[in-house]
Amino acid sequence: MKTIPKVATIILVLVSFFGIQPVLAQRKGGVASKDTKVYRDYDNRRSVGTDHYRDGRYRTQPIYRNPHYRYPRHHRVVRTLPRHHMRVMYLGLPYFYYAGIYYTVYNDAYTVVLPPSGFRITVLPVGYVSITVGPSIYFYHSGVYYTKTSTPSSEEVRYEVTYPPVGTLITDIHEDAEEVIIDGKIFYDFNNVLYKRVSTFDGNTAYEVVYINKEN
Repeated sequence: MKTIPKVATIILVLVSFFGIQPVLAQRKGGVASKDTKVYRDYDNRRSVGTDHYRDGRYRTQPIYRNPHYRYPRHHRVVRTLPRHHMRVMYLGLPYFYYAGIYYTVYNDAYTVVLPPSGFRITVLPVGYVSITVGPSIYFYHSGVYYTKTSTPSSEEVRYEVTYPPVGTLITDIHEDAEEVIIDGKIFYDFNNVLYKRVSTFDGNTAYEVVYINKEN
C-alpha cells in the first residue's frame, strides 16, 4: 500500500479540523475584515470561551458556563447588582433583571445572561422599540424581543420573551452581534437570531431576520 507523505497527512488533518470547527468573528461595520472566519455549518457552532476587551484588542479566555443558561459573547461580570433590580425564578433558575439586562449568580459575583424564550416581565425597559410584523406587534430592546400577553386568571399584562419571525426588520443590531460568512455572504448573529444587512426603500440600512436557531 502506498504511504501518504507526512506533509500531505498534516494538510489533510488541518483541512478536516477547520471544516468541522467554525469560528466566530467580531462585527466591524458590516465589512468583512481579515480576521473574519467562515461558517461552514451554522447549526453546529460550539463556543469555546469568551472575549475580553483590553488595550484595544480582544483576548479569549475559556470560562465555566452553566449549560442551563445562555450567554452573550462578552463575559460581563459585576460585583453588585443595580439597586432596583428584580429577582425572578424561571424553570428553577434565578435571574436578576434591570433595565433590559439579565444577570445570574457567577461565583461570588453576577454575570450577564440572555433570557430564555417564555420568560416574562411586567414592564418593558426604557428605550424599547415597537416593531409591527403583519398583525403582530413585537417590542425590541438590547437584542431581545417581547410580545404582550396576559393569563386567563389575571388581567395583568406581561411581556414575554420570544423570537421574531423571519423577515422582521430592525434598524440596528446589538453591538455584540458577531459577523459570520456563509457561502461567501456576510450575516450577523446575536441571541440565536441570524440577520443580513439590507437597504430599505428609502435608502437606509436595516437588518433582516433570516434564520432562528431555537434549539439552543
